[in-house]
Amino acid sequence: MSNNEKLGTKHESQHNTKESSLSKVIRFFNKNQNTVYGVVIAILVVICGIFAFNKFYLTPKTEKAEAAIMHPISLYLSTDTVAWQVALDGDDENDGFLTIADDYKLTNTANTANYYAGLTYLKMGQKEEALEYLKKFKQKENVLYYACQALIGDLYDEQGATKEAIAYYQKAIKSNDIYFTPITLFKLAQIAEREENWSEALKYYQQIEKNFEVEYNKMSIDRYVTRAQTKAGK
Repeated sequence: MSNNEKLGTKHESQHNTKESSLSKVIRFFNKNQNTVYGVVIAILVVICGIFAFNKFYLTPKTEKAEAAIMHPISLYLSTDTVAWQVALDGDDENDGFLTIADDYKLTNTANTANYYAGLTYLKMGQKEEALEYLKKFKQKENVLYYACQALIGDLYDEQGATKEAIAYYQKAIKSNDIYFTPITLFKLAQIAEREENWSEALKYYQQIEKNFEVEYNKMSIDRYVTRAQTKAGK
């Protein structure tokens, strides 16, 4: 058999294979067209439903929540303890953080309200309530999330819940924020010192030295490094 004949046979075989595959698809569609149409319609209904939900419910709800939270934030920023309580509970004319967090649950503003509710309780010295609301703040793409994790770590550390404190401090340092990350690394080092884990303490001090040189010098971390090295035998 010549090369041309072989090539022709090969092309014919490929053509037949394609026709066979296409025929199978057509037969499947003809046999199951009601199911196929049903699936396509269901997908379109879901897409349209999501679009309608966002446009006609979530977007107006978000706009309303964003407008509502401005007043309690202004009260939170004051130095009046009575105003802080109103910031939490609201009054006859304005919603407070607690109402906004509850009534606008699907919005980012409700999430922010949880954060500010936690901060307000913290200002008022109600640390259990502060912890409850700070732990509800879940917006990881927001830098406030990492600051929040550090605050939660502080509250657990004050309670003597060292394991929990370390876990939240570890979350906080992932942001590499120039301000609170070195401070949080220092707190982790101090916990390690309390547990006489000097190698671990040294590791955290050296992280500050490596990644946050300005803060390292401001915080005089070099003396802590020297002590940790001596205690760790390094």
